[in-house]
Amino acid sequence: MAPESDSPPPSAHQDAQVHERTPLLSSEESQGTLIDSHLRDDNSLDATESLLDQKPHSWTDTSTWKTESWLLLSYSAPLVGTYLLQYFYSVVTIFVAGHIGSDALAAASIGVTTMTIIGYAIFEGMATALDTLCAQAYGSGNLHGVGLHVQRMVLLMGVAAVPIGTFWICSPWVLALVVKQEYLAHMAGRFLQVSLIGLPGYAIFEAAKRFVQAQGQFTSSLVVLIICAPVNVILNWLFCFKLGWGLAGTALAAALTNNLRPILLVLYVCVFRRWTLECWDGFSWKAWHDWGPMIQLSTAGTILNISEWFAFEIMTFSSSYISTKHIAAQTILTTTSVLVWHIPFSVSVAVSTRVGHLIGSGAIKNAKRVITFYAVVFVCIGVFDGLLLFLLRHHIPQFFSEDPEVQAIAAQTTPVVALFQLTDAIIAGSCGCLRGFGRQSVAAWAAFLVNYLAAVPIGLWLELGSSGLQLVGCWSALQGGMVIIAAIEIGTMKMMSWQKCVEDAQLRS
Repeated sequence: MAPESDSPPPSAHQDAQVHERTPLLSSEESQGTLIDSHLRDDNSLDATESLLDQKPHSWTDTSTWKTESWLLLSYSAPLVGTYLLQYFYSVVTIFVAGHIGSDALAAASIGVTTMTIIGYAIFEGMATALDTLCAQAYGSGNLHGVGLHVQRMVLLMGVAAVPIGTFWICSPWVLALVVKQEYLAHMAGRFLQVSLIGLPGYAIFEAAKRFVQAQGQFTSSLVVLIICAPVNVILNWLFCFKLGWGLAGTALAAALTNNLRPILLVLYVCVFRRWTLECWDGFSWKAWHDWGPMIQLSTAGTILNISEWFAFEIMTFSSSYISTKHIAAQTILTTTSVLVWHIPFSVSVAVSTRVGHLIGSGAIKNAKRVITFYAVVFVCIGVFDGLLLFLLRHHIPQFFSEDPEVQAIAAQTTPVVALFQLTDAIIAGSCGCLRGFGRQSVAAWAAFLVNYLAAVPIGLWLELGSSGLQLVGCWSALQGGMVIIAAIEIGTMKMMSWQKCVEDAQLRS
C-alpha cells in the first residue's frame, strides 16, 4: 500500500467543492478505487475536510470524527427503520392471530418461530456474505462484480429454498412430533404451507437490498418497506376479518407482501436510483461459476444467525419448566431485547459496508482509524440501550402483561438483561467489522462453540438447578458467554493480518 501523502490540507476553496460524489480516498492512498465517491443521496456531505484525505488525521481533529459520524449516521438511520419495519411484519402477524383466538395465537407463535429459524434466519445469514463481497467489490472499483455477486446469491438461495420449502410443506406432521397439542401443530403447519408462497420474494429482497446498500444507498429498501407495511395491514384485515380466512389469511397477507418487496425495489431503483445500475451488467452465465467464496461466507453467516436464535429459543423453552408465569416473563424480556438489538445490528450493517469499501480499496490505515471510532460508537449505543431498559424496567412489562407476578419477574430480571445490551452492542460492532474483512467465520464459530459448550448448559443449570436463580441465572450465563465471544472477536481483529484481508478481497473481486 502506498504511503499516505504529506501534502497540505485542501484550501477553503477546495473544501467548498466537496460534495456527495467527492472521493473519500485519493488514488495515491488506495490500492484500488474507493467508490464512496458515489454517495449520491439527496443530501450532500457538509463542506468539511474529508475524513480519508491524503493528510494523516488524528482523532482529536474535529473534522475527522465529524465527517465519519455524518457518514455513519446517513448509513445507519435508514437501516434502523428498515430492520424495525421488517420485524414489524411478525408483530402484525402475532397481533392479528391474537385477535382471532388463543389457539390461533399459539399456532402463530409456533409457526413464526419455526419460519424464522428454519427459513428467514438462514436467508438473512446467507445474505450477510454480500455485506462482504459486494462492498469489497465496490470499494475495489469492480462495479459489475457487485451485480454478479447478487446473481450468485439469488441462485444459491434458490438451492437452499428446496430443503427449506420441503420442511415447510411437511411441517404439520413434523411439528406434531414435538408439539404436545397435535391440533396446534397442524394449525402451525398450515400457516407455514401458506407462507411458502412468499419465500422466494423474501430471499430475493434480502439479496437485492445488498445491491444498493453496497453502493452507499440505504434509503431504497426503507421506502419499499414503508409502502409495503400498510399493504400488509390492509391485506390482513381483508383476508382475516373481512373474508374470514383466519390464520391462513394472515400468512397469505405476509406472503404476498413479501413477493411485492423485490418488485417495488427494482421499480424504485430503475426510476429514482438509476445511477446504481452502473453495477448491473445484465444476467450472466458467470453467475453459475465461482461459488466457493460465497458458500464459505454464507455458511458462516448462517451458523452465526442460527446459533444465536437457537440459544434464545432454548432458554425460552426451558423457562416453561419453572412456570407459565416465567415463560411469559421470558417472552417479554426476549421480545424487548430483540427489539432493542435492531439498533446496534443496523449500525453494524452500515459498518460492514464502510469497512468493506476500505478493505476493498486497500486502505488499511484508514480502516484502523474508523474501527477505533466505531468501537466508541457501539459502546455508547450499548450504554444507551442498557440504561433505557433499566430505567423502564417497571413499565415495559406492564405493556405486555396485566399479571402482577409476570411483571415482577420481568422487572427483577431486567437489570441483567440491561447489562446484556452493552455486550450485545459491542459484539454487533465486532461482527460488522469482521464481515467487512470477510472473516465472519470467526464470529460464527465463536458464537456456536461458546453458546453450546458453555453459556447454554451453564444457563440451564443456573436456571433450573439448585441455585434457584431462575431467569436471572439463564441471562447471566448468556451475558458471560457474550463477554467471551466479544473477547475472541476483538482479539482476532488485533492479531490477524489486515494485509491478507486486502489480498483476499482483491482475489474475490
